[in-house]
Amino acid sequence: MKVIDTSGLQCPAPLIATRRAMKETEEGESFGIITDSKSSFENISRFLKDHGQEFSCEESSGKWILTINKGPTGNISVSPAGYCETPVPHFSKGDFIVAFGSDKMGEGNDELGRHLMINFVLALKDLDKLPVRMVFYNSGVLLGSEDSKAADHLNEMEKMGIELLFCETCVSYYSLSKKMKVGTLSNMFEIAQIMASASNIVKP
Repeated sequence: MKVIDTSGLQCPAPLIATRRAMKETEEGESFGIITDSKSSFENISRFLKDHGQEFSCEESSGKWILTINKGPTGNISVSPAGYCETPVPHFSKGDFIVAFGSDKMGEGNDELGRHLMINFVLALKDLDKLPVRMVFYNSGVLLGSEDSKAADHLNEMEKMGIELLFCETCVSYYSLSKKMKVGTLSNMFEIAQIMASASNIVKP
Protein backbone atom coordinates (compact mmCIF):
# COMPACT_ATOMS: atom_id res chain seq x y z
CA MET A 1 0.00 0.00 0.00
CA LYS A 2 1.31 3.42 -0.94
CA VAL A 3 1.62 5.85 1.98
CA ILE A 4 2.10 9.60 1.47
CA ASP A 5 3.63 11.49 4.39
CA THR A 6 2.60 15.16 4.31
CA SER A 7 4.05 16.00 7.72
CA GLY A 8 5.26 19.59 7.87
CA LEU A 9 3.10 20.70 4.95
CA GLN A 10 0.37 23.31 5.34
CA CYS A 11 -3.10 23.10 3.89
CA PRO A 12 -4.00 22.78 1.04
CA ALA A 13 -0.82 20.79 0.22
CA PRO A 14 -1.95 17.64 2.17
CA LEU A 15 -5.34 17.84 0.44
CA ILE A 16 -3.69 18.15 -2.96
CA ALA A 17 -1.63 15.05 -2.14
CA THR A 18 -4.81 13.21 -1.14
CA ARG A 19 -6.57 14.22 -4.35
CA ARG A 20 -3.60 13.09 -6.42
CA ALA A 21 -3.48 9.72 -4.64
CA MET A 22 -7.22 9.23 -5.24
CA LYS A 23 -6.68 9.73 -8.95
CA GLU A 24 -3.64 7.44 -9.12
CA THR A 25 -5.07 4.59 -7.01
CA GLU A 26 -7.17 1.92 -8.69
CA GLU A 27 -10.69 1.31 -7.39
CA GLY A 28 -10.64 -1.39 -4.72
CA GLU A 29 -7.07 -0.62 -3.66
CA SER A 30 -5.94 1.32 -0.60
CA PHE A 31 -3.54 4.17 0.14
CA GLY A 32 -2.45 6.02 3.25
CA ILE A 33 -2.09 9.70 4.14
CA ILE A 34 -0.11 11.01 7.12
CA THR A 35 -0.48 14.55 8.46
CA ASP A 36 0.74 16.26 11.61
CA SER A 37 -1.88 19.01 11.35
CA LYS A 38 -5.24 18.55 13.07
CA SER A 39 -6.90 21.05 10.73
CA SER A 40 -5.52 19.21 7.69
CA PHE A 41 -6.76 15.93 9.15
CA GLU A 42 -10.25 17.38 9.60
CA ASN A 43 -10.25 18.92 6.12
CA ILE A 44 -9.02 15.71 4.47
CA SER A 45 -11.68 13.74 6.35
CA ARG A 46 -14.39 16.09 5.07
CA PHE A 47 -12.99 15.91 1.53
CA LEU A 48 -13.06 12.09 1.62
CA LYS A 49 -16.58 11.94 3.06
CA ASP A 50 -17.87 14.36 0.42
CA HIS A 51 -16.48 12.05 -2.26
CA GLY A 52 -17.95 8.90 -0.71
CA GLN A 53 -14.64 7.35 0.29
CA GLU A 54 -14.37 4.85 3.15
CA PHE A 55 -11.42 5.38 5.47
CA SER A 56 -10.09 4.61 8.91
CA CYS A 57 -7.74 6.73 11.01
CA GLU A 58 -5.53 6.60 14.05
CA GLU A 59 -3.51 9.16 15.97
CA SER A 60 0.03 8.49 17.13
CA SER A 61 2.71 10.84 18.44
CA GLY A 62 0.97 13.94 17.13
CA LYS A 63 0.31 12.52 13.70
CA TRP A 64 -2.91 11.36 12.07
CA ILE A 65 -2.71 8.32 9.80
CA LEU A 66 -5.62 7.83 7.41
CA THR A 67 -6.10 4.61 5.42
CA ILE A 68 -8.39 5.08 2.45
CA ASN A 69 -10.10 2.25 0.57
CA LYS A 70 -10.56 3.67 -2.93
CA GLY A 71 -14.15 3.46 -4.10
CA PRO A 72 -16.02 5.13 -6.98
CA THR A 73 -15.13 8.82 -6.94
CA GLY A 74 -17.18 10.44 -9.70
CA ASN A 75 -16.09 14.04 -10.29
CA ILE A 76 -13.12 15.13 -8.14
CA SER A 77 -12.21 18.20 -10.16
CA VAL A 78 -13.20 20.44 -7.25
CA SER A 79 -10.24 22.43 -5.91
CA PRO A 80 -8.88 21.05 -2.61
CA ALA A 81 -8.19 24.63 -1.53
CA GLY A 82 -11.91 25.07 -0.95
CA TYR A 83 -11.71 22.68 2.01
CA CYS A 84 -8.94 24.50 3.80
CA GLU A 85 -9.64 26.51 6.91
CA THR A 86 -6.02 27.66 7.23
CA PRO A 87 -4.78 28.50 3.74
CA VAL A 88 -1.14 29.09 2.97
CA PRO A 89 -0.23 32.80 3.00
CA HIS A 90 -0.72 34.32 -0.46
CA PHE A 91 -2.66 31.28 -1.67
CA SER A 92 -6.09 32.88 -1.77
CA LYS A 93 -4.79 36.26 -2.97
CA GLY A 94 -3.93 35.32 -6.55
CA ASP A 95 -6.72 35.47 -9.11
CA PHE A 96 -4.86 33.89 -11.99
CA ILE A 97 -3.40 30.65 -13.35
CA VAL A 98 -0.18 30.08 -15.25
CA ALA A 99 -0.26 27.96 -18.41
CA PHE A 100 3.03 26.43 -19.58
CA GLY A 101 2.82 25.29 -23.21
CA SER A 102 6.57 25.00 -23.61
CA ASP A 103 9.74 24.45 -21.61
CA LYS A 104 11.18 27.56 -23.28
CA MET A 105 10.23 31.22 -22.83
CA GLY A 106 9.93 33.45 -25.87
CA GLU A 107 11.19 33.05 -29.41
CA GLY A 108 14.80 32.77 -30.54
CA ASN A 109 17.66 30.80 -29.06
CA ASP A 110 16.44 27.56 -27.43
CA GLU A 111 19.12 27.50 -24.74
CA LEU A 112 18.34 31.06 -23.75
CA GLY A 113 14.61 30.27 -23.79
CA ARG A 114 15.08 27.37 -21.35
CA HIS A 115 17.22 29.53 -19.07
CA LEU A 116 14.59 32.28 -19.06
CA MET A 117 11.85 29.77 -18.22
CA ILE A 118 13.78 28.48 -15.19
CA ASN A 119 14.20 32.06 -13.99
CA PHE A 120 10.50 32.73 -14.57
CA VAL A 121 9.48 29.76 -12.42
CA LEU A 122 11.92 30.89 -9.73
CA ALA A 123 10.49 34.43 -9.84
CA LEU A 124 6.93 33.14 -9.41
CA LYS A 125 7.76 32.01 -5.86
CA ASP A 126 8.58 35.58 -4.84
CA LEU A 127 5.42 37.21 -6.17
CA ASP A 128 3.12 38.94 -3.67
CA LYS A 129 0.25 37.06 -5.32
CA LEU A 130 0.80 33.43 -6.18
CA PRO A 131 -1.14 31.63 -8.93
CA VAL A 132 -4.06 29.46 -7.88
CA ARG A 133 -3.04 26.70 -10.29
CA MET A 134 -0.46 25.98 -12.94
CA VAL A 135 -1.17 23.78 -15.96
CA PHE A 136 1.43 22.17 -18.22
CA TYR A 137 0.94 20.82 -21.73
CA ASN A 138 2.99 19.99 -24.83
CA SER A 139 6.72 20.43 -24.03
CA GLY A 140 5.74 22.38 -20.91
CA VAL A 141 5.45 19.02 -19.13
CA LEU A 142 9.24 18.68 -19.39
CA LEU A 143 9.51 21.24 -16.59
CA GLY A 144 8.17 18.72 -14.08
CA SER A 145 10.53 15.87 -14.94
CA GLU A 146 13.44 14.81 -12.78
CA ASP A 147 15.82 16.06 -15.47
CA SER A 148 14.53 19.64 -15.30
CA LYS A 149 16.18 22.37 -13.25
CA ALA A 150 12.70 23.78 -12.66
CA ALA A 151 11.41 20.65 -10.89
CA ASP A 152 12.74 21.53 -7.42
CA HIS A 153 11.26 25.04 -7.66
CA LEU A 154 7.92 23.60 -8.74
CA ASN A 155 8.06 21.13 -5.86
CA GLU A 156 8.47 24.02 -3.42
CA MET A 157 5.49 25.81 -4.97
CA GLU A 158 3.39 22.66 -4.70
CA LYS A 159 4.23 22.48 -1.00
CA MET A 160 3.05 26.08 -0.70
CA GLY A 161 -0.37 24.90 -1.88
CA ILE A 162 -0.30 25.61 -5.61
CA GLU A 163 -1.93 22.88 -7.66
CA LEU A 164 0.18 21.65 -10.60
CA LEU A 165 -1.62 19.77 -13.37
CA PHE A 166 0.28 18.01 -16.16
CA CYS A 167 -1.29 16.78 -19.42
CA GLU A 168 -1.07 12.99 -19.21
CA THR A 169 -1.10 12.57 -23.00
CA CYS A 170 1.87 14.94 -23.26
CA VAL A 171 3.75 13.18 -20.43
CA SER A 172 3.27 9.89 -22.27
CA TYR A 173 4.32 11.40 -25.62
CA TYR A 174 7.63 12.60 -24.16
CA SER A 175 8.15 9.23 -22.36
CA LEU A 176 8.15 10.90 -18.93
CA SER A 177 5.68 8.65 -17.10
CA LYS A 178 8.38 7.34 -14.74
CA LYS A 179 10.31 10.60 -14.54
CA MET A 180 7.71 13.07 -13.27
CA LYS A 181 8.87 14.63 -10.00
CA VAL A 182 5.94 16.88 -9.14
CA GLY A 183 2.29 17.55 -9.87
CA THR A 184 -0.78 15.55 -10.80
CA LEU A 185 -1.49 13.96 -14.16
CA SER A 186 -4.58 15.45 -15.77
CA ASN A 187 -6.44 15.45 -19.08
CA MET A 188 -7.18 18.13 -21.62
CA PHE A 189 -10.84 18.37 -20.61
CA GLU A 190 -9.91 19.28 -17.04
CA ILE A 191 -7.21 21.68 -18.25
CA ALA A 192 -9.71 23.29 -20.63
CA GLN A 193 -12.22 23.67 -17.78
CA ILE A 194 -9.62 25.34 -15.58
CA MET A 195 -8.51 27.73 -18.30
CA ALA A 196 -12.07 28.57 -19.33
CA SER A 197 -13.09 29.44 -15.76
CA ALA A 198 -9.93 31.40 -14.88
CA SER A 199 -10.24 35.14 -14.42
CA ASN A 200 -6.72 35.66 -15.76
CA ILE A 201 -4.26 33.40 -17.58
CA VAL A 202 -0.51 34.06 -17.69
CA LYS A 203 1.33 32.32 -20.53
CA PRO A 204 5.14 32.82 -20.32
